Amino acid sequence: MLHCIKHGLYCLKYRRNYTKQITSSISFILFRWHQRIHLHIFIIVLFIASLISYHKPFALLYNIKYIRPETLSIIPIRNDLIKKQKQEQQQAYEWLDNLWKNSKYYSNIISNQTDQSRFYDFIQLKNNKSSLSSYTLFHKPKQILLNNHTDISDHIIISILYSQQDTDRREGKFYVGQVLYQLLKNYHSRFIITLCENGNVNNKIPDDIELIRRLVPVFIINTSDSDQIIDMYEREKQAHLQCILANFQSFPDISYVLLLQDDAQPIGDDFYLRFLSLIDYRIKQQWPLNGYRQQPAFLKIYHPRWLINYLHPSVYTIVQLIATSLLLTFVFFACFNLLQIIKQGNDNNANNSINNITFVNRLISTNLNRIYFIYYFLLITLVLILLNHSNVSWTWRSLHPSFYAIYPAPSCCLPGVVYFRQTYIQIIDYLDSVKCHNGYAIDTAFDDLPKRIPLQTYLVEPNLIHHIGLYSRLRHTYINPYLLD
Repeated sequence: MLHCIKHGLYCLKYRRNYTKQITSSISFILFRWHQRIHLHIFIIVLFIASLISYHKPFALLYNIKYIRPETLSIIPIRNDLIKKQKQEQQQAYEWLDNLWKNSKYYSNIISNQTDQSRFYDFIQLKNNKSSLSSYTLFHKPKQILLNNHTDISDHIIISILYSQQDTDRREGKFYVGQVLYQLLKNYHSRFIITLCENGNVNNKIPDDIELIRRLVPVFIINTSDSDQIIDMYEREKQAHLQCILANFQSFPDISYVLLLQDDAQPIGDDFYLRFLSLIDYRIKQQWPLNGYRQQPAFLKIYHPRWLINYLHPSVYTIVQLIATSLLLTFVFFACFNLLQIIKQGNDNNANNSINNITFVNRLISTNLNRIYFIYYFLLITLVLILLNHSNVSWTWRSLHPSFYAIYPAPSCCLPGVVYFRQTYIQIIDYLDSVKCHNGYAIDTAFDDLPKRIPLQTYLVEPNLIHHIGLYSRLRHTYINPYLLD
Protein backbone atom coordinates (compact mmCIF):
# COMPACT_ATOMS: atom_id res chain seq x y z
CA MET A 1 0.00 0.00 0.00
CA LEU A 2 2.80 2.39 0.99
CA HIS A 3 4.65 1.48 -2.19
CA CYS A 4 1.62 2.40 -4.31
CA ILE A 5 1.30 5.77 -2.56
CA LYS A 6 4.99 6.53 -3.13
CA HIS A 7 4.66 5.51 -6.77
CA GLY A 8 1.61 7.76 -7.18
CA LEU A 9 3.39 10.71 -5.61
CA TYR A 10 6.39 10.11 -7.86
CA CYS A 11 4.18 10.04 -10.99
CA LEU A 12 2.39 13.22 -9.89
CA LYS A 13 5.72 14.96 -9.25
CA TYR A 14 7.04 13.76 -12.60
CA ARG A 15 3.96 15.09 -14.40
CA ARG A 16 4.30 18.44 -12.65
CA ASN A 17 7.95 18.67 -13.62
CA TYR A 18 7.10 17.69 -17.21
CA THR A 19 4.35 20.33 -17.38
CA LYS A 20 6.70 22.87 -15.83
CA GLN A 21 9.35 22.06 -18.43
CA ILE A 22 6.85 22.49 -21.29
CA THR A 23 5.59 25.78 -19.83
CA SER A 24 9.14 26.97 -19.31
CA SER A 25 10.08 26.04 -22.89
CA ILE A 26 7.05 27.84 -24.33
CA SER A 27 7.76 30.87 -22.14
CA PHE A 28 11.38 30.90 -23.29
CA ILE A 29 10.45 30.62 -26.98
CA LEU A 30 7.79 33.32 -26.77
CA PHE A 31 9.44 35.83 -24.43
CA ARG A 32 13.18 35.22 -23.91
CA TRP A 33 14.50 33.45 -27.05
CA HIS A 34 16.59 35.91 -29.07
CA GLN A 35 14.98 34.65 -32.31
CA ARG A 36 11.40 34.92 -31.01
CA ILE A 37 10.60 37.79 -33.39
CA HIS A 38 10.24 35.26 -36.23
CA LEU A 39 7.67 33.25 -34.28
CA HIS A 40 5.78 36.41 -33.37
CA ILE A 41 5.71 37.44 -37.03
CA PHE A 42 4.40 34.00 -37.99
CA ILE A 43 1.57 34.08 -35.43
CA ILE A 44 0.53 37.69 -36.12
CA VAL A 45 0.64 37.38 -39.91
CA LEU A 46 -1.27 34.09 -39.87
CA PHE A 47 -3.89 35.55 -37.51
CA ILE A 48 -4.44 38.62 -39.71
CA ALA A 49 -4.58 36.48 -42.86
CA SER A 50 -7.15 34.20 -41.22
CA LEU A 51 -9.36 37.17 -40.31
CA ILE A 52 -9.19 38.47 -43.87
CA SER A 53 -9.83 34.98 -45.25
CA TYR A 54 -12.93 34.63 -43.08
CA HIS A 55 -14.52 37.88 -44.28
CA LYS A 56 -13.15 38.27 -47.83
CA PRO A 57 -15.52 36.85 -50.50
CA PHE A 58 -14.13 33.69 -52.13
CA ALA A 59 -11.20 33.43 -49.73
CA LEU A 60 -10.57 29.96 -48.30
CA LEU A 61 -12.32 30.30 -44.92
CA TYR A 62 -15.15 32.33 -46.50
CA ASN A 63 -15.77 29.52 -48.99
CA ILE A 64 -15.73 26.89 -46.26
CA LYS A 65 -18.28 28.96 -44.32
CA TYR A 66 -20.71 29.83 -47.14
CA ILE A 67 -20.18 27.46 -50.09
CA ARG A 68 -22.11 24.55 -48.60
CA PRO A 69 -25.64 23.08 -48.59
CA GLU A 70 -28.22 25.76 -47.97
CA THR A 71 -29.73 26.47 -44.57
CA LEU A 72 -32.75 28.55 -43.58
CA SER A 73 -30.45 31.50 -42.82
CA ILE A 74 -29.72 31.88 -46.55
CA ILE A 75 -33.38 32.53 -47.48
CA PRO A 76 -33.52 36.20 -46.31
CA ILE A 77 -30.16 36.88 -48.00
CA ARG A 78 -31.47 35.44 -51.25
CA ASN A 79 -34.73 37.39 -50.95
CA ASP A 80 -32.79 40.64 -50.51
CA LEU A 81 -30.74 39.84 -53.60
CA ILE A 82 -33.89 39.03 -55.62
CA LYS A 83 -35.37 42.37 -54.54
CA LYS A 84 -32.20 44.17 -55.66
CA GLN A 85 -32.21 42.36 -59.00
CA LYS A 86 -35.87 43.27 -59.58
CA GLN A 87 -34.94 46.93 -59.18
CA GLU A 88 -31.97 46.57 -61.55
CA GLN A 89 -34.09 44.74 -64.12
CA GLN A 90 -36.82 47.39 -63.94
CA GLN A 91 -34.16 50.04 -64.49
CA ALA A 92 -32.79 48.07 -67.46
CA TYR A 93 -36.27 47.67 -68.95
CA GLU A 94 -37.01 51.39 -68.62
CA TRP A 95 -33.70 52.32 -70.27
CA LEU A 96 -34.25 49.88 -73.16
CA ASP A 97 -37.81 51.12 -73.57
CA ASN A 98 -36.55 54.71 -73.68
CA LEU A 99 -33.95 53.70 -76.29
CA TRP A 100 -36.70 52.33 -78.53
CA LYS A 101 -39.13 55.22 -78.04
CA ASN A 102 -36.41 57.86 -78.50
CA SER A 103 -34.29 56.02 -81.05
CA LYS A 104 -33.40 59.26 -82.86
CA TYR A 105 -31.03 60.00 -79.97
CA TYR A 106 -29.34 56.60 -80.36
CA SER A 107 -28.48 56.69 -84.06
CA ASN A 108 -25.36 54.59 -83.44
CA ILE A 109 -27.69 51.70 -82.46
CA ILE A 110 -31.02 52.33 -84.24
CA SER A 111 -31.12 53.58 -87.85
CA ASN A 112 -33.29 56.67 -88.35
CA GLN A 113 -34.00 55.54 -91.94
CA THR A 114 -35.28 52.05 -91.26
CA ASP A 115 -36.22 52.13 -87.55
CA GLN A 116 -34.20 48.94 -87.25
CA SER A 117 -31.06 48.08 -85.39
CA ARG A 118 -27.95 49.02 -87.34
CA PHE A 119 -26.72 45.48 -86.73
CA TYR A 120 -29.08 44.36 -89.51
CA ASP A 121 -26.84 46.28 -91.94
CA PHE A 122 -24.20 43.57 -91.68
CA ILE A 123 -26.36 40.45 -92.03
CA GLN A 124 -25.88 38.57 -95.30
CA LEU A 125 -28.92 36.47 -96.16
CA LYS A 126 -27.22 34.08 -98.54
CA ASN A 127 -28.15 30.47 -99.02
CA ASN A 128 -25.23 29.28 -96.92
CA LYS A 129 -27.11 27.22 -94.37
CA SER A 130 -25.88 23.72 -93.63
CA SER A 131 -28.00 20.60 -93.20
CA LEU A 132 -27.80 21.14 -89.42
CA SER A 133 -29.24 24.67 -89.55
CA SER A 134 -32.69 25.03 -88.02
CA TYR A 135 -32.93 28.68 -87.03
CA THR A 136 -34.84 31.66 -88.42
CA LEU A 137 -34.21 35.38 -88.28
CA PHE A 138 -37.21 36.92 -86.52
CA HIS A 139 -37.15 40.24 -88.44
CA LYS A 140 -35.66 40.48 -91.92
CA PRO A 141 -33.39 43.43 -92.81
CA LYS A 142 -35.06 46.27 -94.70
CA GLN A 143 -34.52 46.20 -98.47
CA ILE A 144 -32.69 49.52 -98.50
CA LEU A 145 -29.70 47.90 -96.82
CA LEU A 146 -29.23 44.86 -99.05
CA ASN A 147 -26.43 46.44 -101.09
CA ASN A 148 -24.37 47.43 -98.10
CA HIS A 149 -20.80 46.09 -98.44
CA THR A 150 -19.15 47.55 -95.35
CA ASP A 151 -15.98 45.72 -94.31
CA ILE A 152 -16.64 44.20 -90.89
CA SER A 153 -13.78 41.71 -90.77
CA ASP A 154 -12.44 43.35 -87.60
CA HIS A 155 -15.85 43.30 -85.90
CA ILE A 156 -16.78 40.87 -83.14
CA ILE A 157 -20.21 39.37 -82.51
CA ILE A 158 -21.69 39.19 -79.04
CA SER A 159 -24.73 36.93 -79.01
CA ILE A 160 -26.93 36.38 -75.95
CA LEU A 161 -28.64 32.99 -75.66
CA TYR A 162 -31.86 33.18 -73.66
CA SER A 163 -35.11 31.33 -73.10
CA GLN A 164 -38.48 32.93 -73.75
CA GLN A 165 -39.87 31.32 -70.60
CA ASP A 166 -39.22 32.63 -67.08
CA THR A 167 -38.00 36.07 -68.10
CA ASP A 168 -40.47 38.29 -66.23
CA ARG A 169 -38.73 41.26 -64.62
CA ARG A 170 -41.50 41.38 -62.00
CA GLU A 171 -40.21 38.02 -60.73
CA GLY A 172 -36.56 39.08 -60.92
CA LYS A 173 -35.78 36.77 -63.88
CA PHE A 174 -35.25 39.31 -66.69
CA TYR A 175 -31.49 38.66 -66.75
CA VAL A 176 -31.28 39.05 -70.52
CA GLY A 177 -32.50 42.63 -70.08
CA GLN A 178 -29.74 43.37 -67.59
CA VAL A 179 -27.09 42.00 -69.94
CA LEU A 180 -28.46 43.75 -73.04
CA TYR A 181 -28.72 47.01 -71.09
CA GLN A 182 -25.06 46.78 -70.08
CA LEU A 183 -23.96 46.04 -73.65
CA LEU A 184 -26.02 48.76 -75.36
CA LYS A 185 -25.44 51.42 -72.73
CA ASN A 186 -21.65 51.22 -73.20
CA TYR A 187 -21.78 50.20 -76.86
CA HIS A 188 -18.55 50.13 -78.90
CA SER A 189 -18.62 50.41 -82.70
CA ARG A 190 -16.54 47.27 -83.33
CA PHE A 191 -19.22 45.00 -81.94
CA ILE A 192 -22.40 43.50 -83.39
CA ILE A 193 -24.97 42.37 -80.84
CA THR A 194 -27.52 39.64 -81.54
CA LEU A 195 -29.92 37.47 -79.57
CA CYS A 196 -30.68 33.75 -79.82
CA GLU A 197 -34.15 32.94 -78.50
CA ASN A 198 -34.45 29.35 -77.32
CA GLY A 199 -37.85 27.65 -77.13
CA ASN A 200 -40.07 29.88 -79.26
CA VAL A 201 -43.71 29.01 -78.59
CA ASN A 202 -47.08 30.40 -79.62
CA ASN A 203 -48.06 31.49 -76.14
CA LYS A 204 -48.55 35.15 -75.29
CA ILE A 205 -45.23 36.98 -75.58
CA PRO A 206 -44.25 38.99 -72.46
CA ASP A 207 -43.68 42.70 -73.01
CA ASP A 208 -40.05 42.23 -71.90
CA ILE A 209 -39.39 39.89 -74.84
CA GLU A 210 -41.38 42.06 -77.27
CA LEU A 211 -39.12 44.98 -76.40
CA ILE A 212 -35.76 43.29 -76.82
CA ARG A 213 -36.90 41.72 -80.12
CA ARG A 214 -37.18 45.24 -81.55
CA LEU A 215 -33.72 46.37 -80.49
CA VAL A 216 -31.31 43.83 -82.00
CA PRO A 217 -31.45 40.94 -84.52
CA VAL A 218 -33.05 37.85 -82.99
CA PHE A 219 -32.47 34.29 -84.18
CA ILE A 220 -35.28 31.91 -83.22
CA ILE A 221 -33.85 28.49 -82.46
CA ASN A 222 -35.26 25.14 -81.29
CA THR A 223 -38.48 25.69 -83.25
CA SER A 224 -39.31 21.99 -83.47
CA ASP A 225 -42.89 20.81 -83.04
CA SER A 226 -44.19 20.86 -79.51
CA ASP A 227 -45.34 17.23 -79.91
CA GLN A 228 -41.73 16.13 -80.22
CA ILE A 229 -40.31 15.41 -76.78
CA ILE A 230 -36.67 16.46 -76.37
CA ASP A 231 -34.60 16.02 -73.21
CA MET A 232 -33.98 19.45 -71.66
CA TYR A 233 -30.22 18.86 -71.62
CA GLU A 234 -30.25 17.88 -75.29
CA ARG A 235 -32.38 20.93 -76.01
CA GLU A 236 -29.82 23.14 -74.29
CA LYS A 237 -27.07 21.61 -76.43
CA GLN A 238 -29.09 22.15 -79.61
CA ALA A 239 -29.67 25.78 -78.65
CA HIS A 240 -25.93 26.27 -78.22
CA LEU A 241 -25.22 24.58 -81.55
CA GLN A 242 -27.82 26.59 -83.50
CA CYS A 243 -26.75 29.91 -81.99
CA ILE A 244 -23.15 29.34 -83.07
CA LEU A 245 -24.31 28.38 -86.56
CA ALA A 246 -26.71 31.31 -86.89
CA ASN A 247 -24.08 33.91 -86.10
CA PHE A 248 -21.20 32.54 -88.16
CA GLN A 249 -23.45 31.87 -91.18
CA SER A 250 -25.26 35.21 -91.05
CA PHE A 251 -22.03 37.19 -90.66
CA PRO A 252 -19.56 35.32 -92.92
CA ASP A 253 -16.77 37.90 -92.54
CA ILE A 254 -16.66 37.69 -88.75
CA SER A 255 -13.79 35.79 -87.12
CA TYR A 256 -14.97 35.68 -83.50
CA VAL A 257 -18.30 35.10 -81.78
CA LEU A 258 -18.70 35.64 -78.04
CA LEU A 259 -21.68 33.56 -76.89
CA LEU A 260 -23.12 34.74 -73.58
CA GLN A 261 -25.76 33.04 -71.47
CA ASP A 262 -28.56 35.42 -70.54
CA ASP A 263 -27.28 35.67 -66.95
CA ALA A 264 -23.67 36.50 -67.90
CA GLN A 265 -23.24 40.23 -67.36
CA PRO A 266 -20.08 42.05 -68.57
CA ILE A 267 -17.92 43.40 -65.76
CA GLY A 268 -17.44 47.16 -65.68
CA ASP A 269 -18.06 49.96 -68.15
CA ASP A 270 -14.69 49.25 -69.80
CA PHE A 271 -15.63 45.67 -70.76
CA TYR A 272 -15.44 46.39 -74.49
CA LEU A 273 -11.95 47.89 -74.27
CA ARG A 274 -10.60 45.03 -72.16
CA PHE A 275 -12.19 42.43 -74.41
CA LEU A 276 -10.78 44.12 -77.54
CA SER A 277 -7.33 44.18 -75.94
CA LEU A 278 -7.69 40.47 -75.21
CA ILE A 279 -8.61 39.76 -78.85
CA ASP A 280 -6.13 42.11 -80.54
CA TYR A 281 -3.08 41.73 -78.33
CA ARG A 282 -3.38 38.24 -76.90
CA ILE A 283 -5.59 35.97 -79.00
CA LYS A 284 -4.49 37.26 -82.42
CA GLN A 285 -0.87 37.08 -81.30
CA GLN A 286 -1.18 33.59 -79.86
CA TRP A 287 -3.40 32.22 -82.63
CA PRO A 288 -2.99 34.38 -85.77
CA LEU A 289 -5.94 34.31 -88.19
CA ASN A 290 -3.73 33.16 -91.07
CA GLY A 291 -0.92 31.68 -89.03
CA TYR A 292 0.52 28.20 -88.78
CA ARG A 293 -0.99 27.58 -85.34
CA GLN A 294 -4.47 26.12 -85.32
CA GLN A 295 -6.95 28.11 -83.30
CA PRO A 296 -8.50 26.40 -80.26
CA ALA A 297 -12.01 25.02 -79.96
CA PHE A 298 -12.99 27.95 -77.76
CA LEU A 299 -11.84 30.33 -75.06
CA LYS A 300 -13.89 30.69 -71.88
CA ILE A 301 -13.97 34.15 -70.29
CA TYR A 302 -15.60 32.98 -67.06
CA HIS A 303 -15.09 30.28 -64.47
CA PRO A 304 -16.76 30.20 -61.01
CA ARG A 305 -14.45 31.78 -58.47
CA TRP A 306 -15.44 29.30 -55.79
CA LEU A 307 -14.05 26.55 -58.05
CA ILE A 308 -10.76 28.38 -58.68
CA ASN A 309 -9.25 27.76 -55.27
CA TYR A 310 -7.01 25.39 -53.39
CA LEU A 311 -9.94 23.20 -52.35
CA HIS A 312 -10.25 22.40 -56.07
CA PRO A 313 -6.57 22.57 -57.10
CA SER A 314 -5.30 22.43 -60.65
CA VAL A 315 -1.77 22.20 -62.02
CA TYR A 316 -1.92 25.87 -63.01
CA THR A 317 -3.01 27.16 -59.59
CA ILE A 318 -0.45 25.03 -57.73
CA VAL A 319 2.41 26.11 -60.01
CA GLN A 320 1.41 29.77 -59.64
CA LEU A 321 1.13 29.37 -55.86
CA ILE A 322 4.67 28.02 -55.60
CA ALA A 323 6.08 30.59 -58.04
CA THR A 324 4.39 33.50 -56.25
CA SER A 325 5.56 32.26 -52.85
CA LEU A 326 9.14 31.93 -54.05
CA LEU A 327 9.08 35.39 -55.62
CA LEU A 328 7.65 37.09 -52.54
CA THR A 329 10.07 35.24 -50.25
CA PHE A 330 13.00 36.26 -52.43
CA VAL A 331 11.88 39.90 -52.46
CA PHE A 332 11.44 39.84 -48.68
CA PHE A 333 14.92 38.40 -48.14
CA ALA A 334 16.49 40.78 -50.64
CA CYS A 335 15.03 43.76 -48.77
CA PHE A 336 16.03 42.29 -45.41
CA ASN A 337 19.60 41.64 -46.56
CA LEU A 338 19.84 45.11 -48.07
CA LEU A 339 18.86 46.66 -44.74
CA GLN A 340 21.43 44.49 -42.97
CA ILE A 341 24.12 45.60 -45.42
CA ILE A 342 23.23 49.26 -44.89
CA LYS A 343 23.25 48.76 -41.13
CA GLN A 344 26.61 46.95 -41.28
CA GLY A 345 28.01 49.75 -43.43
CA ASN A 346 26.91 52.44 -40.99
CA ASP A 347 28.42 50.55 -38.06
CA ASN A 348 31.72 50.00 -39.81
CA ASN A 349 32.67 52.66 -42.37
CA ALA A 350 36.23 51.44 -42.79
CA ASN A 351 36.82 48.91 -45.56
CA ASN A 352 33.12 49.27 -46.39
CA SER A 353 33.11 47.48 -49.77
CA ILE A 354 35.11 44.50 -48.50
CA ASN A 355 32.85 44.16 -45.48
CA ASN A 356 29.75 44.35 -47.65
CA ILE A 357 30.95 41.55 -49.92
CA THR A 358 31.85 39.38 -46.94
CA PHE A 359 28.54 40.13 -45.29
CA VAL A 360 26.53 39.26 -48.42
CA ASN A 361 28.37 35.95 -48.78
CA ARG A 362 27.71 35.19 -45.14
CA LEU A 363 24.01 36.00 -45.49
CA ILE A 364 23.60 33.77 -48.51
CA SER A 365 25.72 30.85 -47.40
CA THR A 366 24.74 30.33 -43.77
CA ASN A 367 22.47 27.42 -42.93
CA LEU A 368 20.45 29.68 -40.64
CA ASN A 369 19.39 31.89 -43.54
CA ARG A 370 18.43 28.87 -45.60
CA ILE A 371 16.20 27.75 -42.74
CA TYR A 372 14.67 31.22 -42.51
CA PHE A 373 14.06 31.25 -46.26
CA ILE A 374 12.15 27.97 -46.04
CA TYR A 375 10.36 29.22 -42.90
CA TYR A 376 9.09 32.41 -44.57
CA PHE A 377 8.37 30.58 -47.81
CA LEU A 378 5.98 28.33 -45.86
CA LEU A 379 4.45 31.33 -44.08
CA ILE A 380 3.84 33.20 -47.34
CA THR A 381 2.43 30.04 -48.93
CA LEU A 382 -0.03 29.61 -46.05
CA VAL A 383 -1.11 33.25 -46.36
CA LEU A 384 -1.68 32.89 -50.12
CA ILE A 385 -3.71 29.72 -49.55
CA LEU A 386 -5.88 31.50 -46.98
CA LEU A 387 -6.48 34.48 -49.28
CA ASN A 388 -7.11 32.13 -52.22
CA HIS A 389 -6.01 32.19 -55.83
CA SER A 390 -8.51 34.63 -57.35
CA ASN A 391 -8.12 37.24 -54.60
CA VAL A 392 -4.35 37.31 -55.07
CA SER A 393 -3.75 36.60 -58.75
CA TRP A 394 -6.71 38.49 -60.20
CA THR A 395 -5.81 41.64 -58.27
CA TRP A 396 -2.73 42.30 -60.38
CA ARG A 397 -3.86 40.50 -63.53
CA SER A 398 -6.83 42.88 -63.75
CA LEU A 399 -4.51 45.86 -64.15
CA HIS A 400 -4.01 45.25 -67.89
CA PRO A 401 -4.96 42.57 -70.46
CA SER A 402 -1.26 41.89 -71.08
CA PHE A 403 -1.23 40.32 -67.60
CA TYR A 404 -4.16 38.00 -68.34
CA ALA A 405 -3.47 34.28 -67.99
CA ILE A 406 -4.62 31.87 -70.71
CA TYR A 407 -4.39 28.16 -69.90
CA PRO A 408 -6.26 24.88 -70.59
CA ALA A 409 -9.86 25.19 -69.41
CA PRO A 410 -10.92 23.30 -66.29
CA SER A 411 -14.25 21.51 -66.13
CA CYS A 412 -17.57 23.32 -65.65
CA CYS A 413 -19.72 26.12 -66.91
CA LEU A 414 -20.19 28.04 -70.18
CA PRO A 415 -21.65 31.47 -69.35
CA GLY A 416 -19.23 33.24 -71.69
CA VAL A 417 -17.35 31.51 -74.53
CA VAL A 418 -15.41 32.87 -77.53
CA TYR A 419 -15.70 30.72 -80.67
CA PHE A 420 -13.39 30.92 -83.68
CA ARG A 421 -14.38 30.82 -87.35
CA GLN A 422 -11.45 28.53 -88.16
CA THR A 423 -12.70 25.77 -85.84
CA TYR A 424 -16.43 26.33 -85.34
CA ILE A 425 -17.45 23.70 -87.94
CA GLN A 426 -15.55 21.06 -85.96
CA ILE A 427 -17.36 22.20 -82.80
CA ILE A 428 -20.73 21.95 -84.56
CA ASP A 429 -19.96 18.46 -85.88
CA TYR A 430 -18.80 17.35 -82.44
CA LEU A 431 -21.92 18.66 -80.70
CA ASP A 432 -24.09 16.98 -83.31
CA SER A 433 -22.33 13.68 -82.65
CA VAL A 434 -23.00 13.61 -78.89
CA LYS A 435 -26.27 13.18 -77.03
CA CYS A 436 -26.79 15.20 -73.85
CA HIS A 437 -28.91 14.04 -70.93
CA ASN A 438 -29.13 14.31 -67.17
CA GLY A 439 -25.60 13.74 -65.89
CA TYR A 440 -24.07 14.59 -69.26
CA ALA A 441 -24.88 18.25 -69.98
CA ILE A 442 -23.19 20.35 -72.64
CA ASP A 443 -20.39 21.52 -70.34
CA THR A 444 -19.53 17.88 -69.59
CA ALA A 445 -19.62 17.12 -73.31
CA PHE A 446 -17.17 19.98 -73.87
CA ASP A 447 -14.89 18.50 -71.18
CA ASP A 448 -14.60 15.41 -73.40
CA LEU A 449 -13.98 17.42 -76.57
CA PRO A 450 -10.13 17.43 -76.46
CA LYS A 451 -10.23 13.62 -76.08
CA ARG A 452 -12.42 13.20 -79.17
CA ILE A 453 -11.04 15.77 -81.62
CA PRO A 454 -7.56 17.39 -81.86
CA LEU A 455 -8.59 20.76 -80.43
CA GLN A 456 -7.80 22.35 -77.08
CA THR A 457 -10.11 24.44 -74.90
CA TYR A 458 -8.81 27.43 -72.91
CA LEU A 459 -9.76 29.73 -70.07
CA VAL A 460 -8.70 33.35 -69.53
CA GLU A 461 -8.16 34.84 -66.08
CA PRO A 462 -9.49 37.02 -64.58
CA ASN A 463 -13.19 36.68 -65.38
CA LEU A 464 -14.59 39.25 -67.81
CA ILE A 465 -18.23 38.62 -66.89
CA HIS A 466 -20.36 38.18 -63.77
CA HIS A 467 -22.75 35.30 -63.23
CA ILE A 468 -25.92 37.06 -62.04
CA GLY A 469 -28.51 34.28 -62.43
CA LEU A 470 -30.09 33.32 -59.12
CA TYR A 471 -32.77 31.25 -60.84
CA SER A 472 -31.78 28.11 -62.76
CA ARG A 473 -34.24 27.47 -65.59
CA LEU A 474 -32.73 24.06 -66.22
CA ARG A 475 -33.37 22.92 -62.65
CA HIS A 476 -36.34 25.25 -61.99
CA THR A 477 -34.96 26.35 -58.65
CA TYR A 478 -32.97 29.13 -57.00
CA ILE A 479 -29.29 28.61 -56.24
CA ASN A 480 -27.12 29.54 -53.27
CA PRO A 481 -26.61 33.34 -53.53
CA TYR A 482 -23.01 32.99 -52.35
CA LEU A 483 -22.20 31.16 -55.59
CA LEU A 484 -22.81 34.30 -57.64
CA ASP A 485 -19.70 36.17 -58.70
